[in-house]
Amino acid sequence: MTWTQPVLLGFDICQDEGGASGFHELTTQVAHRHGSSRSDRCNLRAPSSHFLLQKERVPMDFDSTRQGLSEHVVAVPTTIWQAVGQLDIAANVSNAQFLFEHGVTTGVFAGGVGEHDRLTPDQQIELLTAIGQVAREAGSAICLGTGLGRTLERVKEVTPALAEVGVSWAMLMPSGADDPEEQFDYFNQVIPVLRDHGVWPVLYPRPEQPMPVAIIERLFDAYQIPAVKLANNGMLLNYAEMVERLGHDRSAWLCGTAGWWMPAYHGVGAARGMSSGIVDAFPDKPLALLKRILDGSFVPDADYWTMVRIEQIRQREKSYIALVIKHLQSLVGLKGGMNGDGAELPDAEKAEVEKLVRDAGWL
Repeated sequence: MTWTQPVLLGFDICQDEGGASGFHELTTQVAHRHGSSRSDRCNLRAPSSHFLLQKERVPMDFDSTRQGLSEHVVAVPTTIWQAVGQLDIAANVSNAQFLFEHGVTTGVFAGGVGEHDRLTPDQQIELLTAIGQVAREAGSAICLGTGLGRTLERVKEVTPALAEVGVSWAMLMPSGADDPEEQFDYFNQVIPVLRDHGVWPVLYPRPEQPMPVAIIERLFDAYQIPAVKLANNGMLLNYAEMVERLGHDRSAWLCGTAGWWMPAYHGVGAARGMSSGIVDAFPDKPLALLKRILDGSFVPDADYWTMVRIEQIRQREKSYIALVIKHLQSLVGLKGGMNGDGAELPDAEKAEVEKLVRDAGWL
């Protein structure tokens, strides 16, 4: 990613209730958009001496985006909350810095694990504005993505601002339609909105709204798709046949059902990269797993089975998908905590998760 023509993008650190610090953008445009919703936390003002010299965004091209997602571990970061419905921007920034400092080069912030549906459009923009700053500081290798979708209206509302703060790709959350033609029509409406602002679409076919292979191939006929996150294990062989037809050079194919499925997806040729939540707390484990799978040296060792057991705990309740990862983050000294609705991981699961990682020698 390259940057030209200096422009000012300001951040200030202000104290929220309870004394916690948060990063808040100070550009006139963003202050106008967010000021009323955050007036109880911080008085926004025009940039003065508190500014950082940034550069105007030049969109990442297709090949750079595809390569940035191909054969990589795509982090799916949690979203950290200060109180119910109130973001902890400073904690989210710190957790993102941890990822980028430990070898992670791409992530989908505010996706499913990032509680996309609990974030208002203003909150998503606020979060990605702060994360975009971290990504720029980390260097040009970072390929920044976000979850986006459900409705055309939301895509239209937030895409311009997200593009301005450095989001290169959007993982399109399913609209909820079960009918394949309705699914195609939805993508056919939202993808041009993304492309108008230089953001690339990443498809995310999920088991709750199965997307036929034919629909994915029609979208490939109509648009450049730099990556697809495959998350329906029941269609694995169908995916493998599709990927063989379309090819790995045309798109980055990702295993989207946790690292423990990656050996199977890679074994049938369906994926060469994967998403991961465990990477949020223990980056070395998923990164090493993918490296071994790609170089042919993978065997199911103790670290692999520890990841499997962690993922099994995450599947017990929908809220656990994020909460287990947040507990892992707290165990390594990062900020974790509750979900945006106040839900917390029960003590029994906390103890079970901690015992797993301690017995594995991860702590």
